[in-house]
Amino acid sequence: NKFESLPKVSFMTSHMKSLKYLDMSNNLLSHDGDDVQCQWAESLTELDLSSNQLADAVFECLPVNIKKLDLQNNQISSVPKGMADLKSLEELNLASNRLADLPGCSGFTSLRLLNIEMNSILTPSADFFQSCPRVRELQAGHNPFKCSCELQAFIRLERQSGGKLFGWPAAYVCEYPEGLRGTELKDFHLSELACNTILLLVTALLLTLVLVAIVAFLCIYLDVPWYVRMTWQWTQTKRRAWHNHPKEREAVLQFHAFISYSEHDSLWVKNELIPNLEKGEGCVQLCQHERNFIPGKSIVENIINCIEKSYKSIFVLSPNFVQSEWCHYELYFAHHKLFSENSNSLILILLEP
Repeated sequence: NKFESLPKVSFMTSHMKSLKYLDMSNNLLSHDGDDVQCQWAESLTELDLSSNQLADAVFECLPVNIKKLDLQNNQISSVPKGMADLKSLEELNLASNRLADLPGCSGFTSLRLLNIEMNSILTPSADFFQSCPRVRELQAGHNPFKCSCELQAFIRLERQSGGKLFGWPAAYVCEYPEGLRGTELKDFHLSELACNTILLLVTALLLTLVLVAIVAFLCIYLDVPWYVRMTWQWTQTKRRAWHNHPKEREAVLQFHAFISYSEHDSLWVKNELIPNLEKGEGCVQLCQHERNFIPGKSIVENIINCIEKSYKSIFVLSPNFVQSEWCHYELYFAHHKLFSENSNSLILILLEP
């Protein structure tokens, strides 16, 4: 047959008072919903409208007492809420349509079986059984499931439903993304952390704070800020030295030697070493902490300036020198000058205990 109008078919049955089952499959039936009233036989309880051209408006033109309805292989993309009030409907077949999600049961309060296989459902709603408490079997397999965080709730739904998902697990397979194609939904797992944005952000924030705290502690413990500052100061010094010509560098030099020592050895340095070096006509001009450091500048910058303005660097080595942090800095910068200028500018004096 080639029936085309669903309302006309309904009027044809309106006087068939004993009609219970009607098969109108494989026709060209359609219904555009243009205020055309449908009138079916009140006795009709089973209706097969599969393989027609019916769209969403078909739910405006259905028998009110229908119990079993087959709408397989049509053009239905959604079940409009409030459009159908089929309180007696127990079985509904919507397979091979264009549905993008599970329909609700607001108009089907007695629904027990729903078939929505082979539609376009990517991530079905997880609250289906809450809105359809009487459903005992849901056939939702063979859909192009997108295995993502949104699907996790539906997978948990299967565990909670007590076997209500027909065809599980073989008929429920990932279609997207490409890397998971063919994976059964029962084998698809994502951690709670990966799917919970707030939890992920909180965890990332806590890890960041812990990392910052660890880095800050290590920086303070290892004196990293001092070394960074020293490196910066020394870089600036090297840059200036690189741009200066040899004659200009000689003009910069103001002292014969910079003297480095521990404060614990200062008595010997001030009473013995310095007086002997600075006495006489050919006296040596020394750069010393107390005399030549410029107020207002940092200690590191003063050390670099003294080393830069001196021909040589004298180091009074002793156990106290080894324990002094500032002596380490002075030796560090002097070594830099030694290697950068390729000159023998270090003089080491070993002070016996």
